[in-house]
Amino acid sequence: MSGTTTEVHLLGQAPGYGVLVGVGAFFAISIVIATKLMSRYLHENAKSTEMFMVANRTVGIGLTASAVFSSWTWATEFLWSVTMVYNYGVMSSFYFASGLALHICLMTVVGILSKKRIPSSHTCLELVDLRYGKACHLLFLFLCLVNNLLSCSFMILGAAGAISVIAGNLHIAASSMLIPFGVLLYTSVGGLKSTFLTDFIHTFILLIILCYINTAVISSPLIGGLDGLYDKVIQHEGSRYIEGNYKGSFLTGKSEGAIIFGIIHTIGNLGLTVMDSSFWQKSFSSNIHSAVPGYLLAAVFIFANVWPLGTIIGLSNIVLEDSPAFPTYPRKMSTYEINSGFGTPYVLKAVLGDGALGGMLLVFYLSVTSTVSAQMISVSSIISFDIYKKYIRPGAQNKQLIRVSHFGVVFFGLFSAGFSIMLHYVGVDNTWMGYFISMVICPGVVPLVLTITWDGQTALGAFVGPVAGVIVGIAVWLSTAYHWYGEISIVSTGQQLPCLYGGLTAILLPAILSVVISLTIKPHKFDWEKFKEARIIVATENDEGAEKNKSDDEEKSVSTGKESVKNDFTIAAEPIDSPDAIAKEKKRVDLLVKIAWGAFIFVFLLTWVLWPLPLYRDYIWSKEFFRGWTTVSLIWIYLAFLAIGVYPLYDGRRSLYKVFNGVYQDYVKRKGK
Repeated sequence: MSGTTTEVHLLGQAPGYGVLVGVGAFFAISIVIATKLMSRYLHENAKSTEMFMVANRTVGIGLTASAVFSSWTWATEFLWSVTMVYNYGVMSSFYFASGLALHICLMTVVGILSKKRIPSSHTCLELVDLRYGKACHLLFLFLCLVNNLLSCSFMILGAAGAISVIAGNLHIAASSMLIPFGVLLYTSVGGLKSTFLTDFIHTFILLIILCYINTAVISSPLIGGLDGLYDKVIQHEGSRYIEGNYKGSFLTGKSEGAIIFGIIHTIGNLGLTVMDSSFWQKSFSSNIHSAVPGYLLAAVFIFANVWPLGTIIGLSNIVLEDSPAFPTYPRKMSTYEINSGFGTPYVLKAVLGDGALGGMLLVFYLSVTSTVSAQMISVSSIISFDIYKKYIRPGAQNKQLIRVSHFGVVFFGLFSAGFSIMLHYVGVDNTWMGYFISMVICPGVVPLVLTITWDGQTALGAFVGPVAGVIVGIAVWLSTAYHWYGEISIVSTGQQLPCLYGGLTAILLPAILSVVISLTIKPHKFDWEKFKEARIIVATENDEGAEKNKSDDEEKSVSTGKESVKNDFTIAAEPIDSPDAIAKEKKRVDLLVKIAWGAFIFVFLLTWVLWPLPLYRDYIWSKEFFRGWTTVSLIWIYLAFLAIGVYPLYDGRRSLYKVFNGVYQDYVKRKGK
C-alpha cells in the first residue's frame, strides 16, 4: 500500500467544516423542532420507549421505503462502486447493486414474520433470548455489537477519508469525530422516529444531487455523451489489461474479478444487515401492512444508487486519469487513493468543478449520518433492553430506559468515531475493510434468520454454528492469504481469494452445523405462540400500578377469542373486534408473508441468474448495448427520486396537514389575542 495521505487539494477546508458542523447543527435543530411539533399536533411522545425505539410501530409505506432505502445508502457505496468498476470493469456496479436488493428482500421476509410472530419486540436479540436462553443471548449480543461497531466504523472511515481529501486535506481525525456531531443531538432527542424523518430528508436531497451528477457527467463536453464515453473506454482498452476479463476488457459481462467481488460483497452485506438490529427495528417500526410494500419499493430502486454512478463515474475515472483535467495529473492514482474510492471526487472535480464536488461532499455526509444514526439507535436499544433491563435492572421503567438509551447513543457515537480513527492509523482502507468484515460478522447470519423462520432450530445448533464459523472462517482467511501470497499482512489479507474463501466458510459452515445439530441432537419444534406471550412492552407511566395494568392488558391480549388478535395486529392500529375481521386480517398477513418469500426468490434468480449469467460470455459490449444499459440506469435513478423522494410526501400528507394546520391555528389564536 502506498501511503495514506494525498497531496491533492480539491476544495478548501471551509466547505468541509461547513458541512460537518453547519449542516449537522441544522439537522439537529430541525429535528428537535419537528419532534416538538409531532408531540404537540400528532401526540407522539419521544419520551416513550415505544416511540424512541420503534416509532410506535405506525410508520407508513412511504416513510418505510425512504428509511429502508436510506439505510442501504452507505457512503462507501459511492466510493467503492467506482473503485470496483475501475479495477474490474463495468459489471462491478451491477453486482454491487444486486447484493443490496437481495438483502432488502431477505429483511422483508424477516420483518413480516417478526411482525406476525412477535409484534411487541424492540431488538432481534429479544427473539434469541426468548427462544434459546442466556447463553445464546450473550453470544448474539456480542456478535451484534461487533457488527454495529465494525459497520459504523467502516462507514465513518470511508466518508471521513473522502471528506478529508475533498476539503483541502482536512484532518481525517477531525472528519471522523465531527461526523457523529449533529447525529448525536437529534438521535438522542427524537429517537428512531427522528432517524425516519432525517432518512427521508437525506434521501430526498441525495437523490436530487445524484440525478444531477450522473446526468451532468455523461453529458459534459469532456465525456461527450453515451457514445463519447463508450468510444473513450474502447480507446483505453489497451492501457490496462484486467486479468479474468474477456480480452482484459472494461466493457464485458465476463469478469471473474467482478463476480468474485459481488459474492464477497453479498456475503458481507448479509452480516451488515441481518446482524444489525437497526434493520430489524425498521420492520418493528412500520405498520404491519406497510412493511412488505415499503421494503420491496426500496429493493426495486436501490439499484439507482450504484448502477448509474458506478457505470458513468467508474468508466470516466478510467478514461480521464491521463487527462490534464484530472486532479492527480501527470501521475496515476496511488493504491491508497484507488482503494479509498477517491476516483469519485477526482472525476467530479475534473468534469464538473467545485460545485458538483460540494454536492458530492454533501452526499457523503448525508449518507454516512443516516447510517450512523440508525446504528446509534440500534446499539442504544441493545444497551437499554438487552443489557440494562435484562441483566442489570430487570424492573427498569420507561424513564430509566430512555436515560440509558440516551447514554448509549452518545457513547456509541463517540466510540465508533474513535475506532474508525484507529483503523485509519493502522493502514486500513475501504477495500480491505469491505473484504474483511464478512469473516467476523457473518457467522451468526443464518442461525439468526432461522430463529424467526424455522421452528426446528435448537439452542445448541444456534450456539455452536456461529462460534465455529468465526474461528474456522478467520483460520481459512489467514491460511489462504499465507498460502497464496507468502505472508500475513494488510496487503495479502485484503486480496480477493482469501476473503472469498474465508467469507464463504463464515456464512456456510454455521448454516450446515446449525441445521445438522438441530436435526440430530435432541430435536424439537418451537411453539411460535410463546413469542406472543412475552411481556416486553414497557409502560410509559413510571408507577407500579401502571406497570401492573400493562401486564394485565398483555395477559388479555394473549387470551382466546377475539382479544387474542391484539398481539398480532393491533400494537399500532385500531383494534379488530369481530371474528370475521380477525380471520380476514390473518389471511392478509399470510399473503404478505408469501409475497415476501416470493420476492426474495424472484430477486435472487433475477439478479444472480437470469440477468448476469447470459452476459457472462465471450463478448465485448457493442455501442448500442452500452447505450441501452446506461440509459436504463439513468431512468432508474429518476424513477427512484419519484418513488422514494416524492411519494412519502403524498403518503404522509394527512400528518403534514395536521402539523401545518395546527401551527397555523395557533398562530391565528395568538394573533387574535
